[in-house]
Amino acid sequence: MRIIVVVKRNCENCYSIAKNVLEYGERELSLDMCIDIETADQIHWKSVCRAGHDNVEAAIVIGGDGTLFRFLHKAGNLCDIPIFTVKAGRRSFLMEVRPEDVLKRIRDFVEGRYRVEEYMRIRPRILGKDAKLPLAINDVVVSSWGSHKYKVISLNVYVNDEKLYEVTGDGVIVATPVGSTAYALSAGGPIVDHHLQCFVIVPLAPIQFNAKPVVVSSEKKISVEVIRGEAAVVVDGEITDNMFSGDVVEISKEACPVKLVRFSRFSTYARLYI
Repeated sequence: MRIIVVVKRNCENCYSIAKNVLEYGERELSLDMCIDIETADQIHWKSVCRAGHDNVEAAIVIGGDGTLFRFLHKAGNLCDIPIFTVKAGRRSFLMEVRPEDVLKRIRDFVEGRYRVEEYMRIRPRILGKDAKLPLAINDVVVSSWGSHKYKVISLNVYVNDEKLYEVTGDGVIVATPVGSTAYALSAGGPIVDHHLQCFVIVPLAPIQFNAKPVVVSSEKKISVEVIRGEAAVVVDGEITDNMFSGDVVEISKEACPVKLVRFSRFSTYARLYI
């Protein structure tokens, strides 16, 4: 089995864990271990590879949620690659394995003692532009930017081409169920079970009384049109493109979910409230 090891940059503890993982996987389990090309300059290993290429069959991600998101953005479609997560970052809501358990869990993984949880992703596309935006696991946000960074913007929000409402304010969040417990939650959105298939639409500081959070089926298409002001499209916290009056971003469910390896009961609610 060929496994890519992805590591949070500028994290000495993460580098130490990664070196142990690489050596253990090769020496004890006869695995074909390779280091992600993004951190090959920090961790010297005999084999370098990229997810989505080089016949990678699984991934071990060491860091926090941001490390996982950046890996997913670069890798694109990973329909058949299970992702083993090691929590070694500041925000580790989706990460599971503790550093002290990682070698034991690698053996469990290789010997099939695990299950896979699938998490929905969303695909954003700005109509009329060639720019390819990354897939989102948390959310796509259209927010005020540029000359309107500290001013309100006006947006039309559509569900299957039917107008839902106009938002005049700081912007709008379109979140996955996983993203419902991130930025969307802090903006007043509901907590949604992570295994549902839906979109959560949350206006950001709207001046309209009727612009409330809405949950809709993931089988529907969401469109956000800029009608006044300048906006940025932010995917999982990363600014990816700018939008101007008349621009529309279309958001739909991605066919390939993220497959995260789990070794024990993974409770969203326990992580939120304990």
